Amino acid sequence: MLSDFRYALRTLGKNPAFAAIVVLILALGIGANTAMFSIVDGILLRPLPFRDPERLFAVQEQVPKFAYLSPSLPVSAHHLREWRKDWTSAEQVAIFNTYTANLSAPGGDPEKLFVARATADLFPLLGVEAQIGRTFSKAEDAPGQDRVVVLTDELWRRRFHADPAVLRQKILLDGAPFQVIGVLPRGLHMPRVSQLQGLKFGDEDADLWKPVAIREEDLSALGDFNYAAIARLKPGVSARAALDQLNALQKSIIDRFSPEKIELRGLLVPLQEQITGRSRQGLLLMLGAVGAVLLIVCVNIANLLLSRSAGRRREFAVRAAIGASASRLIRQMLTESLALAILGGALGIGLAYGLLNVIVAKAPIDLPGAANVHIDARALAVAILLSIGSAALFGLIPAWRIARTDPNEDLKSNTRSNTDSRQGGRVRAMLVSFEVGLSTVCLVAAGLLLSSFVRLMNVDRGFEVERITTVDLNLPATRYAGTPQRSEFFRKLMEATRAIPGVRSVAMSNLLPLTGEGDNNMISLEGTTAPMLERPLADRRLVSEDYFRVLGIPLTAGRVFDRSDKRNMAVISADTAARVWPGESPIGKRFHMGDNDGPLFEVSGVVANVRSNGLQKGSTLTVYLPYWVRDQRDMSLAVRTVVDPAAVNSAVRAAIRQLDSELPVPQFRTMREIVSASVAQRRFQLDMVMAFAAIGLILASLGIYGVVSYSVEQRRGEMGIRMALGATASNLRTLVVRQGLAPVGIGLAAGLAVSIAAGRILSGMLFEVRLTDPVTLGGVALVLVAVAALACYVPAQRVTRADPLHALRYE
Repeated sequence: MLSDFRYALRTLGKNPAFAAIVVLILALGIGANTAMFSIVDGILLRPLPFRDPERLFAVQEQVPKFAYLSPSLPVSAHHLREWRKDWTSAEQVAIFNTYTANLSAPGGDPEKLFVARATADLFPLLGVEAQIGRTFSKAEDAPGQDRVVVLTDELWRRRFHADPAVLRQKILLDGAPFQVIGVLPRGLHMPRVSQLQGLKFGDEDADLWKPVAIREEDLSALGDFNYAAIARLKPGVSARAALDQLNALQKSIIDRFSPEKIELRGLLVPLQEQITGRSRQGLLLMLGAVGAVLLIVCVNIANLLLSRSAGRRREFAVRAAIGASASRLIRQMLTESLALAILGGALGIGLAYGLLNVIVAKAPIDLPGAANVHIDARALAVAILLSIGSAALFGLIPAWRIARTDPNEDLKSNTRSNTDSRQGGRVRAMLVSFEVGLSTVCLVAAGLLLSSFVRLMNVDRGFEVERITTVDLNLPATRYAGTPQRSEFFRKLMEATRAIPGVRSVAMSNLLPLTGEGDNNMISLEGTTAPMLERPLADRRLVSEDYFRVLGIPLTAGRVFDRSDKRNMAVISADTAARVWPGESPIGKRFHMGDNDGPLFEVSGVVANVRSNGLQKGSTLTVYLPYWVRDQRDMSLAVRTVVDPAAVNSAVRAAIRQLDSELPVPQFRTMREIVSASVAQRRFQLDMVMAFAAIGLILASLGIYGVVSYSVEQRRGEMGIRMALGATASNLRTLVVRQGLAPVGIGLAAGLAVSIAAGRILSGMLFEVRLTDPVTLGGVALVLVAVAALACYVPAQRVTRADPLHALRYE
């Protein structure tokens, strides 16, 4: 075997250019596949870094009547109390949610953080222990005893320089003192509320954790659905049995606490599936695309080796004549292929590290676990297997062809006039058809995703994005205790911002479009007696009077509320008007948000619909209320400018500092950046699939060029005879291009058929694009034919420039 390897290396060394091309192409395929496998393995295949993760489930609630609006609901703390008493299938159940707070601590400026509030049993449920200090106890998860926090490792290192003495420090959250009692392990990513509730927007990783400390008096009968929940099932308990018991408890809760007998269900989803579910389809699609690239690489190398082996037929015939068996020749060919694969695999592993860094850097923030993805022993093992498998794929066909040749015929033939058999030409044509088919499938997938993305970005959003800058603010409860103080701060801020040169208009909102799921509330008409389930749900948003002007949302009827109104006024969306007051004007109509015991609001105006909860979603029923009538500490400032928005950011920051020097001012974002962030995962998937499809197209075109060039070279004598008999240069070009495009057409047709048949894989990722979209399919066909024609034309042109006499002498 070692002698075979030495001979293989010597043989490859005689043609270093050929060896280098094969190694580089193979390294690209193996490197890209290794990098993508590392991502898929780290996110989808590896178990979550928690104790017995197979027994962990995300728990959600559902009201089937409202499933069209919200397939699942967060969990009620009141229901958790009932579950803990009677849900015997669960070993533990914990809840948590997140909010933003302002951190003040020694050694740094105030900053805005994501804070998670959790029941004390969350960390034991997950099997998470602090790397220093401890997590909070049940005694601390009680009102008045909850002034303790556990830091994440990232915050500990960034803000406190990894100083263990932090355990003796107190920090201020929204002006209230909290004792640091522990730091979570390095590299740990706790579940997010948005992941557990299936939200497309929402929180980032929490910076620190504190007890939730729920007060009994805050629990309503049916409960406020505000929390994400995780359950650990008891050993041996199936998810089906646990869910059946949970639904029985849900029915008991309704029977005991609800005056209206609504249907309330529970939902159980394996925690890993819940966290990674939104990314699974896109990641598997990218893995499939990069796998297709590797197959195209193998086909290209097989064609190169076929062409090279045709020139070595006399060598193999001599070796056969002196006693080498067919199996010995096949082994030698496979050894050469394996040598190339080892070199390509080694280079590919190095390339994988760089590609992985690039892909992770482009990954959206909501791709779970992307920061912890790395090349490990499993990825290296896959790279080795890919190298060996590739060697088998591209080495077997040339070896088989050599084994089937007649050495006596090869010895009789003159090497110079030896031409490849028709069977060899058919094999190369079949390989070209195969790689064109693979390239077609990748291009169709990329084309459909591109068409979908273009339509998504061009959809009528209902609001404008140009020259609008925004910043999120969080007022600390200790210094802004009630609605009047908070409302006054925001009023002064808008007044100061309007005075900045270059500012056109200013507004406040508790939730800008595409930044989070709204707070759904029932619309109860004045004097209504309709059952609760028959009342429409609407997305409630708190805004200032200039909000619609800043975002360019057209007013279609009535007027916008203002501070001079003597009654509580509201603006509603067009869909809300049509749904709640069909066929009549809603202006002047009055309603409650929620139950009938809340304040009455009178409709003052109607505005156009807005896609607030996602560009891919239709508009939802929306009610806009004046921000000054409701208690709200978290608000976003939106500023429309007549200049570049970045030019006013520093002045706006200064205005905020002048009003409150201790208030953290996070990074400004334009509305265009907000829209871009809302489609980040779609863009990431599109970019990756398009990149792999482009690589596949380039490799396929090189394969076509190589096969046609080889065919032309082998047929130089024939071409000379044709020219001698009167064939024109145009005749020869047409002949070569037509024959070169024949296998391309077969591969294209097969690829389009496969794309249509397997297109259901993409259906959940498309927006207003059919799987048989004629523009996409036609565009792919046109691109492939054009590229293939160019690949055929170059060697065809070379034929027409040849001297007929020289070609005849060659023959």
